[in-house]
Amino acid sequence: MRIAFVLGAALVLTACEPAPDARAADPTIAEDQPPATDAELEPQARPEADAEAFARELYTAIFEDGFSPLDEANSGLWTPQAWADIEAAWARDIGAISADPFCVCQDPTGMSAGEISAALTGDDAAEAIVEVIQGEDRVPVTLRLRRVDGAWAIDDDVGTDGRSFRQALASGAA
Repeated sequence: MRIAFVLGAALVLTACEPAPDARAADPTIAEDQPPATDAELEPQARPEADAEAFARELYTAIFEDGFSPLDEANSGLWTPQAWADIEAAWARDIGAISADPFCVCQDPTGMSAGEISAALTGDDAAEAIVEVIQGEDRVPVTLRLRRVDGAWAIDDDVGTDGRSFRQALASGAA
């Protein structure tokens, strides 16, 4: 299943980050050469690129394979706090989640992901904006991501109305 690839890829991408002293260990980098800025790095080398790859693989799995990130077996895709909120909502009402927050719909059949972009919002936080496409409609969904044990995990999902999935869970309006 693709989600195993998502988790594996996230761990590999995280593990591939150079050590802080990599400049000293690499003889091809002149000591007086300043470190590259994010603007100078290739797209796949930008720190936010692995967050973008995580979101892309997640949405590919959802739309192409019928994968459900809300399945209990996939709790590792979420931060522990976010998964605790989901479980608390289910404990109150097994039908607490009435719509899929990843597509802002009931069923993602016939949908696809368009543009996906990511930006770091902190040392271990990022936002990925996914353009969800169904026919002529294009709806942006924002994933708030956090690093957990070196891999990206979903901390929240924000729809076009600006409504947080976790806030909706807490209020019983998911």
